[in-house]
Amino acid sequence: MGLSSETLELPMDLVTDEILTRLPAKSLMRFKCVSKHWLSVICSKYFSNRFLTVPSPRLYLSLRNHEDKGKSVILSLAPSSSSSTTPSSFVVDHDLTIPRMGGNIVQFFRGFMCYICRSRAHIYNPATRQLVTLPFTRNMIVPRGGDKVVYYYFGHDPINDQYKVVSLISVYSLGGAKVMSKNWVFDLKAGGGGSWRKAALTPPDFSPHQLGVGGGVCIDGVIYYVVWVDYKAVVVSFDVRSEEFNMIQVPPRDGDEDLRRTLNWSLTKNLALLEHGGKVTLFDQTNLKNKGVVALWTLEDAGTKKWSCKSQALKPCQMHLVSGIKFLIRGTTQKGKVILIPKRIFSPYHILCYDLQSNDMTKIEIKGIPDHWFSLHKYNISLHLMFMDQSESVMCWET
Repeated sequence: MGLSSETLELPMDLVTDEILTRLPAKSLMRFKCVSKHWLSVICSKYFSNRFLTVPSPRLYLSLRNHEDKGKSVILSLAPSSSSSTTPSSFVVDHDLTIPRMGGNIVQFFRGFMCYICRSRAHIYNPATRQLVTLPFTRNMIVPRGGDKVVYYYFGHDPINDQYKVVSLISVYSLGGAKVMSKNWVFDLKAGGGGSWRKAALTPPDFSPHQLGVGGGVCIDGVIYYVVWVDYKAVVVSFDVRSEEFNMIQVPPRDGDEDLRRTLNWSLTKNLALLEHGGKVTLFDQTNLKNKGVVALWTLEDAGTKKWSCKSQALKPCQMHLVSGIKFLIRGTTQKGKVILIPKRIFSPYHILCYDLQSNDMTKIEIKGIPDHWFSLHKYNISLHLMFMDQSESVMCWET
């Protein structure tokens, strides 16, 4: 029997689900040139969402040199080994820096990086290297001697497959005695364009607030972030679909009285908002450095505003990992492990991965950072690191 001259064609859904989703995003960007059909498949919403379901552990490190006009780099790091659930090291494999990059990374979500530079929000896709710069929010008059703080939070409505950015603008007078805050919403549209509009649906008890804490998290279409009202922590929730805000009081903590007494706002960095077990969780490291103890506040029910609290002490043999070091909390992995990064850069640099279930802390080396960064004065460098263990995004917004 002779060989058939007919060409075997694979079903496109098989190509999409079993072949293309296994490729790195960088390869997919090249394959868009194969044909118009492949271009339409790779750029489709279905494929973009399907690609997000394929795990791809990766770190993104932003370094900013304040001595050199805020010169910044963004580095991509891959695990040194894929055989372990918790790699012993991550290695720099790509420099993702592009013109106009800079500022502070505040959130990493569904493959997109949200950062603030000169009070403007920027959405960056490290896989496609597309940068979308949002317009300035509407100006608010700052009283003499006062100040203005702008924060941005990024979320997604899974029902309508819609991305939105929320802006919190807080204006306060000298000493912070009189505070005014407003929220604005921006729809990210596939066709580009759009403008800020004032958020409408706020409850009667929605108090003016100031000083957000780090980035927010988006869980099941709701953005959560932490603010401060009368020196007390409050979680704000924003439903991305209905655009309704709510305020959820956090129970009294050990650090509340210290903040009220000293007015040292750096103490607010001891509190970080995480997603753990599918729930909003506050990770309180007030007593970590000195006592090796963390407090976990979990929002059990957002409707009834019910919290549970659990204190957890490190194993004595691991106290040396946290002793005398200031950490920033940078989210959790899909397996619920908390990422802690030292606030200042040093060589050799490392981060910590804290498994809350087994109460085990692991040291992870960071390799490949260019040597000249270690020769700069530590106070002239801003360091931001985000962990992403869901896949990269191949979605593009037209601009």
